[in-house]
Amino acid sequence: MRKLFSCIAVLAVLASTFISAHAATPITINTSVQYKIKNVNSGLVLGISGASQTAGSNVVQWADNGTTDHLWHFMPMGNGQYNIENMLTHQVLGVANASTANGAQVLQWADNGTSDHLWVVTQAADGNFMIQNVNSGKYLEVYMASTSNTATIDQWDSTGCNCQEWQLVNTQVSPYPAPRAVAGNGIFVHDPYMLRDTSGKYWLYGSHQTLATSTDGVNFTMYTNCTSTQMGGYAPNCPPIGPDFSSWNGLQTPKAWNNGANTDVWAPSLMYVNGTYYQYYSIPYEPSTGAEAVIGVATSTSPAGPWIDKGFVTKSWTSSTTSPPSGFWKTTDNAIDPAPFQDASGNWWMAWGSWTDGTHLMQLNPSTGLQSTTNTTVYTLAQRGSPSAGEEGPFIYYYNGYYYYFAPINVCCNGTTSTYRTIVGRSTSVTGPYVDRGGVALTAGGGTILVSTHGNIIGPGGGSVFTDTGNGNTPTYVYHYYDGNNGGRATLGINQLGFTADGWPFLK
Repeated sequence: MRKLFSCIAVLAVLASTFISAHAATPITINTSVQYKIKNVNSGLVLGISGASQTAGSNVVQWADNGTTDHLWHFMPMGNGQYNIENMLTHQVLGVANASTANGAQVLQWADNGTSDHLWVVTQAADGNFMIQNVNSGKYLEVYMASTSNTATIDQWDSTGCNCQEWQLVNTQVSPYPAPRAVAGNGIFVHDPYMLRDTSGKYWLYGSHQTLATSTDGVNFTMYTNCTSTQMGGYAPNCPPIGPDFSSWNGLQTPKAWNNGANTDVWAPSLMYVNGTYYQYYSIPYEPSTGAEAVIGVATSTSPAGPWIDKGFVTKSWTSSTTSPPSGFWKTTDNAIDPAPFQDASGNWWMAWGSWTDGTHLMQLNPSTGLQSTTNTTVYTLAQRGSPSAGEEGPFIYYYNGYYYYFAPINVCCNGTTSTYRTIVGRSTSVTGPYVDRGGVALTAGGGTILVSTHGNIIGPGGGSVFTDTGNGNTPTYVYHYYDGNNGGRATLGINQLGFTADGWPFLK
């Protein structure tokens, strides 16, 4: 027993000597490239066992054979922390059952906001790197210091073993295709929705009274061809809806920045049916203590209006300290970010929701544009846990037999530090269940990453999908990002979508 204690003491001294000799400094990782993560001891690289798409598959080491599962992308989460995204599966590096124990298996899982998916990278004096789990405080290592292909990866306290040291091999390749190059004074937008009208003109709608047009889908100009009454406080530009409807009275304290002339409309989204444009929009109730908002609908025979008020589709009020105004419903579904669409049979639906209790779906009545009176069920589409791991702004797009669910997750609007990114799931039924590519239900925090921060493209999200009839009826993802080359200004992103052989979307 004395000999055992003596050996342990020697090991402890060696480990302490190693740590002090390799004093680690946290580093900032380049998000604009993919990396291979190479173990110093074995010379092998991190990958996914069997290159499997299944959530929960083990992370292993393997010879660098050029497969996509050996490529990784570091996504900034603030405070020097990162999610580490696999570029084959678009799941993230985590620890089995969020364990804090030595020897717990490292695996891949949906980006569900748990802290075992957070990692800090430090650089030792010898130039190699250590990758530490934020939840457990333990380090990424090869199990038993194995040098064999398929050896599993676990976490352990710092030991001094170079099986815990890694090289980050920069591939010089971007994780995602760049958004389309766009220009004009109409490209600075939040929560964009785009359509192409019957004349071939593109219309771009966005939060905070943004309306722009384009003839080529590249150059966007703020729309100014409306009456001074419609412009209100936004002259010389026209808002998506103007002037204010009388039903909006009392929803907001007048905005000082536009002399109280217009209510601030969020996330307009449209549907064109039988010659009529249906614009769904949200208005947050202000001052707000929570998820107090309304979703309304208006109609017009022109994408520019004038618009006719057709009423409120849903309202939410979550304050426990302030009673709702007359006519508000005490619900928790956060009535923002509406997304109307038609299913494969022509039925009308609206997805919506944010943060407080997941995202939702209701059926609409085509004769009114409001909630169906025959099917009043409110379906939950996705739920990600606490607001700090929130999800919002769902959009559903039907394509080749599947309903694809797109939504941004994480924190949106803080410019150059935004952790926003977009996930996707799908279902053969409009009401779900929606599941990601790894097999995790979206109601259980699932979601395959479609696009995340890369280089100056910070926080890509708030998006919608439309079929671009001007470019071969191509499904096209339209979103905003915060431009790191322009002070974090919200900017229009456009990428066409491709689909894998098994039907999963990716950016082109």
